[in-house]
Amino acid sequence: MSDLRVGLVGVNTSHAGAYARLLNERGVVEGARVAWVWGGELRSDQPDAATLAERYDIPHVATEPTERLSETDLVLVVDDTGGGAHHVPLARPFVDAGIPAFLDKPMAVDLAEAKELFALAAKRSTPVTSSSALRFAVELDAERERLAALGALSSVVSVGPGEWYYYGVHAVEQLYAVAGAGVEWVQRFTWPDRDVAVLSYADGGPSAVVQTLRDASYAFHITAYGKEDLHAVRIADFDGFYTGQVRAAAEMARTGTPPIAPEETLELLAVLRAGVLSAERDGARVRVADVLDGA
Repeated sequence: MSDLRVGLVGVNTSHAGAYARLLNERGVVEGARVAWVWGGELRSDQPDAATLAERYDIPHVATEPTERLSETDLVLVVDDTGGGAHHVPLARPFVDAGIPAFLDKPMAVDLAEAKELFALAAKRSTPVTSSSALRFAVELDAERERLAALGALSSVVSVGPGEWYYYGVHAVEQLYAVAGAGVEWVQRFTWPDRDVAVLSYADGGPSAVVQTLRDASYAFHITAYGKEDLHAVRIADFDGFYTGQVRAAAEMARTGTPPIAPEETLELLAVLRAGVLSAERDGARVRVADVLDGA
């Protein structure tokens, strides 16, 4: 597939403009362009679909999300209504039709919906992925060798802005980019302006502290402590991680292989949900496996 016709679903987030600019203006993925855009709910600080189409030379503005289903090779579902509550319903008809789909973060606010979509994707042999763009931070990629040289990890501290579930996905995703999957339990403590969650990996793995700060500067930062050394990375190249993310989605459409295993994405969502339950239970430990089994 040399040419990749990309559909963009939703404009009420800055991510819509970022992906359109990177694909249609900067050409970061050879042969891939946004071919149509659908608007949906609008936001006063973001352009509507017609404005976005004119700005980034998008040929078509769809009146319905599935209007150009047969002319789509990859769909980017970025609609931000309800903090991602519509991601799965909007993606479902594309996946059912065999069209590769990227769902913006968080993939779903209901873990059962995410499971259902991945099950449909497996049934249709259609690749689906979802992640925070922090997974593809160029700073983390550049520091791979140095992070590996730390030896066995003892602890990781991952910090990001915003509230726990909707923005906490960024801080948890950058943790997974460094330490991988395998979190056993979550214990979250919350204040009006910040959250601090303790995560424990299974089988003698590291502990982690994930903080979402609403009273600090808007920043993403991670520090890893290993047997041999420690290393800290600040992530600030937004174009870099959005480029990495859209390239990964395009590669998935061309190869049929998701960049992140569905099981890992579901675990990450379960970690976020476990954090919600822990705070509701006054900081009690919540096992991730229990959340996965109960969804």
